[in-house]
Amino acid sequence: MSRLGIMGISGGGTTTFFTAAIDTRVKAAVVSGYFNTFRDSILSLSHCIDNYIPNVLQYAEMYDIAGLIAPRALFIESGTEDTIFPIEATRFAVSEAKAIFNCFNADDKLGLEVFEAGHSFHGVGAFEFLKRVL
Repeated sequence: MSRLGIMGISGGGTTTFFTAAIDTRVKAAVVSGYFNTFRDSILSLSHCIDNYIPNVLQYAEMYDIAGLIAPRALFIESGTEDTIFPIEATRFAVSEAKAIFNCFNADDKLGLEVFEAGHSFHGVGAFEFLKRVL
């Protein structure tokens, strides 16, 4: 149980992200094709209903929720051509999350890999990250 990691792409990335935020048994999470800002992704185009959290921006942006994972490990991967989760918003959200991880002295527990593709799983840096943190 001290080495429990989870991973998911798209809707699986959503599940991975929120599970890691609320379940401290998860020591490392790999979120693929999801981490962004609510404003630039979920709220900017039509998504499946399970993506919506009523009034979420009154309380937190996605990077704030990432702070619930710190100081445990979080790895984000995103494709440059992902039209659902725009890469610039992902980069912004990761930089905001880094500031939170920094408060926990956990800079090394937050990773990002950007790859040339659309909404897809990459997995190259993710597995190396998991080997290192678990």
